[in-house]
Amino acid sequence: MRQEDIPMRDRILESLAREEQEGWVSGEALSREFHISRAAVSKHVSSLREEGNIIASVPRRGYRLISRADPWAADDARENLGTRVLGRRSWIWLKETGSTNQVAALEALGGAPEGVVVVARRQNEGRGSRGSRWLCLPGSLSFSVITRPSLAPEKLALLPILSMEACARAVKKSCGIRLEKRAPNDLFLNGRKVAGILVESMFHNTELRWAVVGIGVNVNVPSSAIPPELEKTATSLYAETGTAFSVTRLLRHILEELEKELEGGASA
Repeated sequence: MRQEDIPMRDRILESLAREEQEGWVSGEALSREFHISRAAVSKHVSSLREEGNIIASVPRRGYRLISRADPWAADDARENLGTRVLGRRSWIWLKETGSTNQVAALEALGGAPEGVVVVARRQNEGRGSRGSRWLCLPGSLSFSVITRPSLAPEKLALLPILSMEACARAVKKSCGIRLEKRAPNDLFLNGRKVAGILVESMFHNTELRWAVVGIGVNVNVPSSAIPPELEKTATSLYAETGTAFSVTRLLRHILEELEKELEGGASA
């Protein structure tokens, strides 16, 4: 592919990657290299961040690439996936959506099978428990999966707790981080929220037709990307540890642990 055929943001990413071990690249240097304005450089950097790339910026120093985004493709997520049902059927990958739970629920209403996974880089109508808003930040993991667990009616109310347990174990397995579980469906790190779960179900009389499990984890979100009004209440795995983690690997582990919880809950 000719250089001029490569999208500008990818060319900027490659330039930052070349200097990843050396340090900072000024906006002025990028502007000269690609013959675009400083404002255009800033716009492309923002777009790269939205895709999950961690790019630090400091006035008078410029930009520095901390970590590239995961490939985020179904084939990458399926590789070495240790499940029988979840993630074994179709995947829906979205650059942006209102809510992955909404998309998954519509798929379920249309007869989609158990195990379908909906993943989005950005949600603009993400929801948490009790109708609260879940803000999807660049570098986070947001997905929903269609389940049909064979749980007794009295155990269906435990779905959020089972999902929370699965998410906590997956984070420990993938990242080596132990999260604090707070009922009914939140996970905290160092006193601030790092993950949330929303379970929505469809019943016919008392029979469960399907349940959509939506999970959001602030994985590689830089501190600078967390809005000021959330600085005291929200954080990310990266912000607390300074280490970037594989979002794809975490997604696989959550699906594996969730399937174990659902099967264990059914047999308990």
